[in-house]
Amino acid sequence: MARKFFLPNLPLVGEEGTWESIVGTIRERILPQVELLGDSLFQANLRPLPIDASIVPIVSENWSRPRQDGTPQFVYLISGHGLMLVEDKLLALTSGQGFYLPKGTLYAPYLMLGKQILLCDWLWFKIHPFGVVVLRSRLTPKAHYQSAHFIVAERRLADLFGEWERERSQPTFDKRLTKGLLLAFFGLLMRSSPFPPTENNWHNQELPLPIQNALTALHRAYNKPITLSQLAAHCGVTPAYLCRLFRRHLGVTPWRYLERLRLQVARYLLQETGLSVADVAFLAGFNDIRNFQRLFQRAYGKTPSAVRRQKKVRFAPVLRVWD
Repeated sequence: MARKFFLPNLPLVGEEGTWESIVGTIRERILPQVELLGDSLFQANLRPLPIDASIVPIVSENWSRPRQDGTPQFVYLISGHGLMLVEDKLLALTSGQGFYLPKGTLYAPYLMLGKQILLCDWLWFKIHPFGVVVLRSRLTPKAHYQSAHFIVAERRLADLFGEWERERSQPTFDKRLTKGLLLAFFGLLMRSSPFPPTENNWHNQELPLPIQNALTALHRAYNKPITLSQLAAHCGVTPAYLCRLFRRHLGVTPWRYLERLRLQVARYLLQETGLSVADVAFLAGFNDIRNFQRLFQRAYGKTPSAVRRQKKVRFAPVLRVWD
């Protein structure tokens, strides 16, 4: 019996996975299209599901099986041809099209017809009461790539989305109003700053280039699985040499740095959002919630739940996680 093949799930650490790239797409493509098309940018007809359609197998349960999210979201196809399962129907999009998935919609992000996996590049905008979580993902015949989750804790975004959703629920809604709300939503999102920052102050320091490249990669994929070999290859050095550089210049190993970064992200989410501890652990890059709780308490002297109950304190916009 043939062994089922699963595509690897890899971090998107190039320039295309940065917040700046996402902002560029919003500015240059989404906003002009909303101005032209209004709500129809995020509307598309669902088709009957072909007999040979199946979910693309990816080494990640979040991407390779149907799911229902507790948050509504917009999806936008940057390039390629996107096939998605939506409520047992086929959603087929081409470059420059989008779709709105209401809360609780049953969907699977990627479908293939027969054995053919189509290249596609997506933006995902998940709306929460605290703001928006943005993600870029790319599917190729050989691998699946995804950026870090960019957390924008700006409640005005949730308010604008709520107004848009309420207006659209009216029997005869005002398309001019809904278009204006969408323009305001994406305009505010474009001007907002995500956490964690995608760039740090290491470029202003006399750090060796491999360390600068490694720090950039870690910040761009802080909550994605990445091996030391992958990180070293990205920096053009051996794993042992990269570890020596980190210890010499930062006083920590690459994984200790990444652990501290993830813990700072988790603390921010606990103080700034209403997400559950399990969701915070996932978004920060921890797959084992017990391990997350243990590391968090060791780092801050308090449990994640205790930190959430504390008064909110805004973090400085620049992280230094090797101090």
